[in-house]
Amino acid sequence: IYITQKHYVNYSPKAAAASAKSTKKSKKSSVKYAPAAPKKSFNFTLSTVFSKVTRFDIIAMIVITAVYACIALYDLGDMSAPESEISLPDGAVTIDLGQDTDISKIKFYLGSYQLNDERTIDIEFKDSANNTVKSDSYTDGAVFYWSEKNINLSARYISLSTSATELTIKEFAVMGSDGTYLTPVNASDASIANLFDEQSLIPERTTFRNSTYFDEIYHARTAYEFVHSLSVYEWTHPPLGKVFIALGILIFGMCPFGWRIIGTLFGIFMVPCIYMFAKRLTKKSWLSIVTCLLFTFDFMHFVQTRIATIDVYITTFVILMYYFMYKYYCTSFYDTPFKKTLVPLALSGVAMGLGIASKWTGIYAGAGLAILFFMTMYKRYSEYLHALKNPSGETNGISHKFVVSSFKPYFIKTILWCCIFFILVPLVIYCVSYIPYLKAPDAHGLKSIIDNQNAMYTYHSSTVLGSTHPFSSRWYEWIIMKRPIWYYSGAVSDGIEEGISSFGNPLVWWLGIPAFFYMVYIAFKKKDKTALFLVIGYLAQLVSWIPITRLTFIYHYFPCVPFLVLMLGYSINVIYESAKDVGNGAVGFFKNIKPGNKNSVVMGAFIYAGLVIVLFAMFYPVLSGQPVSTDYVVTFLKWFNSWVLI
Repeated sequence: IYITQKHYVNYSPKAAAASAKSTKKSKKSSVKYAPAAPKKSFNFTLSTVFSKVTRFDIIAMIVITAVYACIALYDLGDMSAPESEISLPDGAVTIDLGQDTDISKIKFYLGSYQLNDERTIDIEFKDSANNTVKSDSYTDGAVFYWSEKNINLSARYISLSTSATELTIKEFAVMGSDGTYLTPVNASDASIANLFDEQSLIPERTTFRNSTYFDEIYHARTAYEFVHSLSVYEWTHPPLGKVFIALGILIFGMCPFGWRIIGTLFGIFMVPCIYMFAKRLTKKSWLSIVTCLLFTFDFMHFVQTRIATIDVYITTFVILMYYFMYKYYCTSFYDTPFKKTLVPLALSGVAMGLGIASKWTGIYAGAGLAILFFMTMYKRYSEYLHALKNPSGETNGISHKFVVSSFKPYFIKTILWCCIFFILVPLVIYCVSYIPYLKAPDAHGLKSIIDNQNAMYTYHSSTVLGSTHPFSSRWYEWIIMKRPIWYYSGAVSDGIEEGISSFGNPLVWWLGIPAFFYMVYIAFKKKDKTALFLVIGYLAQLVSWIPITRLTFIYHYFPCVPFLVLMLGYSINVIYESAKDVGNGAVGFFKNIKPGNKNSVVMGAFIYAGLVIVLFAMFYPVLSGQPVSTDYVVTFLKWFNSWVLI
């Protein structure tokens, strides 16, 4: 409240205590006392007039979005995967190769299995005399993933069974010693026909293109269970993110492309959102392009939107909820039709509801929104108090009489409106998102929803997540990118490997650190309300992670990245404006910039954006899983020993 009153509302404090003290008389001066600081006049905050979206803006957004879409959609994943399956708990099945045959390896593609069950497959190999050659249990096969086991033995019969309550296998492959796949003589039998009907889909090797990787084994699987009204495996986050993943599965099938496409489309949608946000902040098309490019070619934006996890959805809705809140933050109901001011509030509340229904971290974002909202209300209230002192007067063209008569009804209606769109509507969205969850055979209506909230809270606050993980990192390590998270690795040949790691573009994240401190500086030194907005939005996503003691990962920083980019863009804007307005009281770090240097600022901004794109191109192989020379990665990309990229 103090900071808001002193720096945001511009409320003039009493004269400094120092002015009441006498100073020693100077031998060469007749001044006996320091003069009192003049009292600042009170001003009303007028609604910001935002720049219109021009044809140039539309073309720029289309071009950048189209280019990024081509990059993001390229090699996203296979558009087909095994679909038919058998259920092992129905009884053991036997595969007959016709005679004793040399077997080099087996491959299998698992479907879903019962919650709390181990995904155990018991496999027994027998020769023609029905003697057991080898038996083993495999528990490390991930769902919707091509597992591969080296066997190197001779056998005729292969028996499959499980002790699990529910376990499905969608495809099975037996490779001979010559590298060809063997066809059982009983492949047409009803008990195993579904294991050998899609042999053309067997991959040469397991990669991200044909299988789940990292937390896709949880989120993509749960989306599949939503589609088929099965018991839900992953319940540690609200359902909406998995509902979006399920939408892609409904359209394209249960294949890598299907479970990733919606998240990738959200990532593409972020591009014009950031452009529009930057245009609203800076009112400059050229700077909107620069800011948009910084976000578009940030590493984490690319990686996190191509994996079927839920962080892409919460980040998208964080962008939207703050985009609309900024509109309200810059609008006064004293000079704008009241009903018009309610629209951005409603849209911000809906976006917040969608965010919380995707991941609980949306609540953190909501806390930032609340701070910004009440700051705005406090400003309206201070203007109301000023108007009360002189009801017949006028300030900044706004009638005090109108302010006095309007504040209370407008304030009450706004608060009630917020109760609807920031409490009731999000609650409805949250409950509606549970519809697929409640279609499971073990669901029990509202009780299941309540029980899930208790289970999520217990899970995230328990010590279970406090164990170690080789790629976990703390919040302060995210900022400097000490430990990227390594999602995927695959060997192509000697000296050629594939890898996918998630972290930030160094030119964006590292330069974002001084940009943040500069925003803090101008927010309080120059009372810049836009800088203050960005600081609050950024800290709302980050500060809440500081007390967390459980395992955390660098991808938790993803919702901060939009604000990091916007702070960079707005910093460039301040530099540009300082250069243009020097001689008219430009202050701060850039007061010595010459007026003629404003073109240099523009050129420097585009060079900076170009370097960001160059860095993205350099790191592209280890962000996308493309084959790359290990020497290239070690020599040019592995900047620190803590960076594992392939």
